Amino acid sequence: MRIIDFHAHLDDRWLHKPIPDASRMIEAMDRFGVDQTCVYTMMGFYAETARNNDLLLERARRYPDRLIPFVTVDPKLGSEAVDELERCLEQPEFRGVKFHPWLQAFASSMLEETMTAILKVAARERTPILFHDGTPPYSTTFQIAELARWVPEAKVFLGHAGSADYVDPAARLIRDIPNLYGCYCGSRPGDLVHLVETAGAEKITFGSDFDPGSWELLAERLDNTVEAGLSPEALEAVLWRNAERILRPPSR
Repeated sequence: MRIIDFHAHLDDRWLHKPIPDASRMIEAMDRFGVDQTCVYTMMGFYAETARNNDLLLERARRYPDRLIPFVTVDPKLGSEAVDELERCLEQPEFRGVKFHPWLQAFASSMLEETMTAILKVAARERTPILFHDGTPPYSTTFQIAELARWVPEAKVFLGHAGSADYVDPAARLIRDIPNLYGCYCGSRPGDLVHLVETAGAEKITFGSDFDPGSWELLAERLDNTVEAGLSPEALEAVLWRNAERILRPPSR
């Protein structure tokens, strides 16, 4: 069965902690049978988003059939953030957008004009937007779900499908908001069953949150997914079919 990991990180460091290069990520993917991985910056959440977008694209281009980069921007910069998103989406390799409001220190409700413009650009480009969720004060599941209501044509992802504390409301919100999806990433196997039974298998993707220095996360979270007890059809949808359908088309 194919596997697309919808949630991972690729960078040279996280703050002062060095991270191995992309070749180690490919080694882990090969070890556990992962065909493709969506990769996000880490340092770009803190500063120099344009530079870090360019570095991420450069790293992903070493493995064009395996790594799918997601762009990030800083919405606190207003129109500059929208321009940076437009610039990056001119590159067909960028097939998604990632935000981490908790690390990026923004509340979407205080940046409604900019966030609405960003969502509209992503919708126009058929590009999903994944948000870290599950942690207050900026990234509760309810805050992210509200963004999907602002621009109904945008495809908005709860990046941890509620994490541990918000799984039940996440499942109901994903069920009730047509353009809201969930990435099962980090919670318990029983949470995946609940997400699928409540929201539908067609709205959930698999994610590991691993980086090249933490292959153990990939092993653990794949095992949690495969052993959760889903039907073969639902497991296939979560592991790759949904991601393939929702990702921005690879060419324009």
